[in-house]
Amino acid sequence: MIRTIVLILTFMVVLPVFAEEKEGGIIGTGVIGRITALDQFEVSGMRFDFAPDIELKGVRALDDLRMGMTLALSTGRDGEAWQIKSLQHMPVLSGPVTAPGEVMGVPVAGALPASGAVQVDGFWSESGIVASRITEFAEDAAQVSGIYDGHSQVGQVPVQGGDLSEFSPGQTLTVLGRFVDGTLVAETVMQGPFMDGSPDLVLLEGFFQPMPRSDTLSLHGIAVASATAEQDIDPDEPVRRCALHGRTDFLRSALTTSEEEMVNSFCVSATN
Repeated sequence: MIRTIVLILTFMVVLPVFAEEKEGGIIGTGVIGRITALDQFEVSGMRFDFAPDIELKGVRALDDLRMGMTLALSTGRDGEAWQIKSLQHMPVLSGPVTAPGEVMGVPVAGALPASGAVQVDGFWSESGIVASRITEFAEDAAQVSGIYDGHSQVGQVPVQGGDLSEFSPGQTLTVLGRFVDGTLVAETVMQGPFMDGSPDLVLLEGFFQPMPRSDTLSLHGIAVASATAEQDIDPDEPVRRCALHGRTDFLRSALTTSEEEMVNSFCVSATN
């Protein structure tokens, strides 16, 4: 574990960014994580400004943001600052409390009410969800966002309908519908956590999970690394990683000059 931290800290040396262009275009950047500060707005410990024309999904206004909410951000540089261009609220689970400590049959580590419906922000782990925020709500609609197993589950929730066969194992899906007799009956299925396509470089916070039908690990279904490379990581410990083109185990020697500059600037928060 200590060796892994030292290697990452050595890799994430801050260098000035002179350009964002690479062969084929501009490097897109994004973040998946939880709100860690509101006054000086931070997600996963990284400071952001808001673009004047920011796009919002899942919240009506910036004043609706709360500590612990899990978000997917599309970002870009504005001088020396990082600026949020689009923001999507990404609760991992919304639905009825089905048993003590469970929502829609999924174990949730957090202060759940005894009954009713809740919206859960947080991260998937091997044992369920580690909640960063839990709020009660009156709607009878249900939702899950998680990794598709290639059969009939998204996250750890059985899903029926929605033509899941068109998606691949390991993809991040969001399913909206009704929870009936232990199954989420899908009305809408959406792929991916970002509003405008998955960025090239993404800072991720969460727990490593095994990818379906492979020997790799995942953060939110979009960033994979070899299990061997991360064998010292405790699956019950949250991590922060940067993924370039969908992988966390990319080689620095293979980066273009502009990619290296961007990685060194953007990934300074990935310190564990």
